[in-house]
Amino acid sequence: MTDALLRRLDAKPLAGVVILAGGLSTRMGSPKALLKLPCGDTLLQYHVRRASQLGVPILIADNGQGFATHIQAKHIIFAEHSVANNESSNTEGGNTAGSIRHIADYQPCSRSLQANANEKHSAGPLGAILAGMQQLLQDNQTDSRFADIGSHSDAGSQWMLVVSCDSLVNGVDIWQYLTEKKAQSVSSSVDAVNEDNAPPQMYCLADNERDYPLLGLYQLSLVSSLKSYLDSGERRVMRFIHPISQSLPMPQAWYTRSNLNTPQQFQLACQQL
Repeated sequence: MTDALLRRLDAKPLAGVVILAGGLSTRMGSPKALLKLPCGDTLLQYHVRRASQLGVPILIADNGQGFATHIQAKHIIFAEHSVANNESSNTEGGNTAGSIRHIADYQPCSRSLQANANEKHSAGPLGAILAGMQQLLQDNQTDSRFADIGSHSDAGSQWMLVVSCDSLVNGVDIWQYLTEKKAQSVSSSVDAVNEDNAPPQMYCLADNERDYPLLGLYQLSLVSSLKSYLDSGERRVMRFIHPISQSLPMPQAWYTRSNLNTPQQFQLACQQL
């Protein structure tokens, strides 16, 4: 592998951001997305405001809990019946750059329940991630924003940024950090990797104890394999990403701002924000 692969990596743009806000927040005691920061923003508003600086579509996935209504209504395009459920989006004119929309999680039918086609099951965070991929790929068919990138067949090589509302690490910082680190990772291993070997299709942050697959970059080309995975009845995030991912160590200052599950952890993260 030489400069050719590096150029291919650099050429893959950010297609959009999906903000995961559908967690149960059992240990927190109240919805994490609606937690108030010292500045007065909710955690969801904070992530939307920061992600909007990237100038790409923002998709809010709250698993039907209605948190998207707490974002100013004039900035949201509601798309509950979007491609997540194999229906058409209600975006107008395909102009999605910088838009903020609510999406419904992909809801697969378990193969063991095919006799009852109306019975569906939550697919967890992967259901939201798949819905985001499907929406962005549909956008790519009509959005003039992609005209200067190349043919629509290149859509799968674009990245989708995933940001979870159990963290105070924002999308701008994650995008800048991961793109810098993955470029360094590829460059440092250039002599050890054959050019025919495909680079990872997913990058996530990691601390010294765990990976954070809900703070990461997913290539849109994963859409078919992820759909098949969920339709088979699987839900485990780590099992899906393990063969196609690379974890990159996050700055130590982010440790206490990630994986916020209790009021005490949230308070500490706010103090350090």
